[in-house]
Amino acid sequence: MEVLTEFAKAAVYLPEELKDAVLMLPDSITSSVQEIRLRADAPVSLSLPDGEWMVSMSGNPVLQDNGDILFCSRDQLDECFMKLCEYSVHSHQQELRAGYITAANGCRAGIAGTAVAENGKVVSYRGITSICLRVARVHDGCAKELMSALWNGCRIQSALVCGEPSSGKTSLLRDLARLLSTGGRGRRWKTSVVDERGELSGNGSLGLCDVLKNCPKAIGIQQAVRCLAPDIVIFDELGTTEETRAVIEGLNSGVAAISSAHCRDPESLLRRPPLAAALESGAFELVIFLEGRHTPGRLSRIMKAGDIYAAAYRGGPDLSCGELYRNSGISRIESARISV
Repeated sequence: MEVLTEFAKAAVYLPEELKDAVLMLPDSITSSVQEIRLRADAPVSLSLPDGEWMVSMSGNPVLQDNGDILFCSRDQLDECFMKLCEYSVHSHQQELRAGYITAANGCRAGIAGTAVAENGKVVSYRGITSICLRVARVHDGCAKELMSALWNGCRIQSALVCGEPSSGKTSLLRDLARLLSTGGRGRRWKTSVVDERGELSGNGSLGLCDVLKNCPKAIGIQQAVRCLAPDIVIFDELGTTEETRAVIEGLNSGVAAISSAHCRDPESLLRRPPLAAALESGAFELVIFLEGRHTPGRLSRIMKAGDIYAAAYRGGPDLSCGELYRNSGISRIESARISV
């Protein structure tokens, strides 16, 4: 039986003509593709660590339109959208409200188009104009360094993994869940995964984890703590006040929380009120910063969460370079305080 590459697993949702062309690309290119981007009546483009590339009709990467560029028509864009929805748009309405679709194999596609709003809230999208199909990758063993950082000799510490988009946050959490639940350090931890978007569990094994799939994070965290008796709860993309409250309540029950957030440095972390509140509460012991999209999954800095908060609000030591020293480079951001 043929084993599809990670790039091919994403490409299966493309219309046949587009799929056949991109699958002719050399492995040296497809192994690094982060996203396949489709726009109505526009060239197909690929996102790689070194920038955006177009694709020729003969399956070669090109930077400039030489008259042989692979285009995506309106009909082809609609076909890709329906494939991603498994021809049932209604069953994906909750995801569409948030601007994405998670395919059955774990690939996530962001969408752009005309929002349908009711009472100030987006309820769906119509007239889809763009699809950003992310290539979900499994990197077994990529979280070993992260696991060593979280291990303090007797337990796993709560941590927030931070990085810009496509920096490898989800891949790290997925592999960390597998390592923790299968005895990566000589012990199997009871690990619950709250997978609201289906990305963590949709591509590759999570080992012996208990998975709450397609469950809102705030609800799933509370249910996991109350019903599954975990040692650790892992979830992707902490962002709302409700999720922060759920994390704080969970930690009061003695459960470690490991999550991710979209921010590249301490300054951008503290400018997001729910994340600043999580640091203030002591919900996370460590904050892990990743290098970025050019080196996905690579750890850049490991900081104590309390020290980051102290530097911003109490004039404590500056950790902006990952070392303890005075004269903080982190500004005081009092507006980041919120009540949880």
